[in-house]
Amino acid sequence: MSRRRTSLAPATPLDDEDLLREILLRLSPKPSSLRRASLVCKLWHNILSDPQFLNRLRKHHRKPPLLGFFVGDHYATRRVFAPLNLERFSMPWTFNTGWNWKMVDSRHSLVVLINRSRREIVVWDPLTRQHHRFNFPPRPNIESLNWSWHAVVLCVDIQDEHVHADCFSRPFKLVLICGGYKQASAWLYKSPSRVWGNIVSTATTDTICSRRHSVLVGNTLYWLFSRGDVLAFDFERKHFGVIEKPADARITNYCSVQHLRTEHGGLGLAILLDQQTIKLWERKSDSAGVVGWVLLQKTVPLDGVFPCIPLEGSFPQRIHCKHIHFVGYDADTNVIVLSTMIGNFMLQLDSVQIRHIMKRNDISYDTFYPYTNFYTAGRGVGWKCLDLKL
Repeated sequence: MSRRRTSLAPATPLDDEDLLREILLRLSPKPSSLRRASLVCKLWHNILSDPQFLNRLRKHHRKPPLLGFFVGDHYATRRVFAPLNLERFSMPWTFNTGWNWKMVDSRHSLVVLINRSRREIVVWDPLTRQHHRFNFPPRPNIESLNWSWHAVVLCVDIQDEHVHADCFSRPFKLVLICGGYKQASAWLYKSPSRVWGNIVSTATTDTICSRRHSVLVGNTLYWLFSRGDVLAFDFERKHFGVIEKPADARITNYCSVQHLRTEHGGLGLAILLDQQTIKLWERKSDSAGVVGWVLLQKTVPLDGVFPCIPLEGSFPQRIHCKHIHFVGYDADTNVIVLSTMIGNFMLQLDSVQIRHIMKRNDISYDTFYPYTNFYTAGRGVGWKCLDLKL
């Protein structure tokens, strides 16, 4: 009787679970890459669904990817989420609020909504469905219905290798701004103490543009005024300032200007001229230490940038650069969202690459709020993930 020789298949690197984790850790953090990897087998799916792996993924990549934009007008009962990857990302298309809830910020993977009539604020994590809900400062001496309210959520401590993607469970600050025609006021809320600080106010000559969210540069938040000037609030020093627009900048209305964070970590402006060219400005110091606006040499021509779009009943043709508006901005990726007669486009200012992200039949003034986060297998959310109608 002959003895049968049995041989085991040689082990491969992917059979070593620790090594496999290291390999998966180095995949692109885009949802499409991680989702495809999770479909390979049950082991890969379990690794990518593990919260400990997600924490390591955040620390390895540091910067969460831009997943899409929340879209909506000032007061809408339903807001649309426009994902940048339609095939693999299972974010909810809408979330329900109510007529009185206004979305005012999307930052550090969190969304902020305020209800002026009920004097309430919500800080919401769309992926986990968790939210903080708290009241306005006690009896703020501001009652005018014509004044606009804005709020910004910020991490209290960004040390100790903190990565902006798991900020809901950590202490945060919230800056609440109310702007009228001749005054702007601010309050600072700290989640550890659950206490509002004292009111800080300044005189202004314009109103904050309600269709622009703030831009964070260092310890200062910037809001755009309706005619192109900029309101600055240093939340560490609790100090306001007003920055006038460039003297020779031709700004027709708020739709043609967007405040930016420049590559050097300063304040910038993008100004659309004659619907054909975007010119860029930056706040800089001269040789005498005087800070002012400097027109940068780089311009972004829009003529010929838009792709060929197939129109109904005709051959594909390029969009004509008419009726173009700025409707959104993401400082981390330096992306501006443009509204046109056929939909919305995402323009990357550094590479001048453009992408059609939402189709429409006419121009829209809806604000686009960027949403960044790390998304792995098992992190889907339900359709009704936030309901604030009650």
